[in-house]
Amino acid sequence: MALCQKAHGRKLATGRAQVLVLYELEPPGLEEAGAGHSDIASVSVCKLEKITHADLLHALASGFDVICLQASSAPQGQDLQRLEVELVRALGGLGRILLFNGGAGLDRQLSARLLPFPSVAPEVLAVGSRRDTARASAAALLPASTGHADLPDQAPYGSVSLNEDLCNNCNSCVWVCPSEALSLTENGGALSFVESLCTQCGLCVSICPQRALSMAPGMDLTAYAVLPHLLAGSGGKMDAADTGEGAAEDPAAAWHQPAETGLPIAEVSITPVPETRHTGRV
Repeated sequence: MALCQKAHGRKLATGRAQVLVLYELEPPGLEEAGAGHSDIASVSVCKLEKITHADLLHALASGFDVICLQASSAPQGQDLQRLEVELVRALGGLGRILLFNGGAGLDRQLSARLLPFPSVAPEVLAVGSRRDTARASAAALLPASTGHADLPDQAPYGSVSLNEDLCNNCNSCVWVCPSEALSLTENGGALSFVESLCTQCGLCVSICPQRALSMAPGMDLTAYAVLPHLLAGSGGKMDAADTGEGAAEDPAAAWHQPAETGLPIAEVSITPVPETRHTGRV
């Protein structure tokens, strides 16, 4: 957060591009490289594979224009690092995150003239959990018209689909879901799903005796991602009978609560604007 705040402030004050260099072994000539065109912030980290897509997305959305990330030297960490970088590129960081080995080629990358990208104040995006921050950062990085981002396999974001013809309502998937992305409506007993909570762990798919569930990686960047919807039964619409509650005096007010506090389910037909993003901004 402190690095992003400083980079964001420098960009506003000088208009210069901001570059973040993350490394385990300091590459040669790092102090002199790029000084003529960009501001360089170099950070030594203990284990490169511990840098996740949430960290990188937040840095790109809230101050830094390019991130130069040293490739992990540990074989067991290379695959994990590659997945994190692929996630960043798919969620708005394409062309803005560069991997380098040792110091080879880094001097040329840092000496290139870069144009600064618009950024958001870091504290605006760092809301809720790290998953919330990653989602908010992706919403800030991608074009406003992007309603859904396709992600690589093994991504920790995505949707769950149900084949109603196969489902026997055993509810095993609900009991094993570790993030409560899957739940049952209070009275109706229908299967409800919240995409923003799903980690794509696959437990629901593996335990289903009827093989009625399937997963698809991706990230919904509209307001629908934080709202519960039915996987079966009511065509995706919640009503008061499903929740066991009567209609609120002012049902529209129920949809204006922050997502982090848990959105209630009200008997009202409101379609969120597709361009609305879950960035934590009010």
